[in-house]
Amino acid sequence: MNPIYAIINSGYVVSGDVNLTQRALLGISVPTITSGDLTIQGNTDTTSANFLRLLETRAPGSGDLRFATGAGSRMVLVPEDFTTPPYIRLETITAAGSLQADARTLTLLTRPR
Repeated sequence: MNPIYAIINSGYVVSGDVNLTQRALLGISVPTITSGDLTIQGNTDTTSANFLRLLETRAPGSGDLRFATGAGSRMVLVPEDFTTPPYIRLETITAAGSLQADARTLTLLTRPR
């Protein structure tokens, strides 16, 4: 496994671009963040306006793919058959729309595709 790091800077809710063109995502280690959900945005290239949230496709009509986070750290394991777009961003969603008070480093566990 090779880790890749994504940072959500202080005052933001979305990380920078993560290049997964040659990597498969296995899991995400989430540090303590503002209580809410973690979502994944995806795109085929790095054009900022084209990043969109991934949908939960395992259950019909379920909406955005969300992972619960909160006051404690979490390890999100991705199902083996889950395929991400070539480029992703990680986003925190809270009921109050809170921005991160400090920079948060998320560790993505990956393997070669």
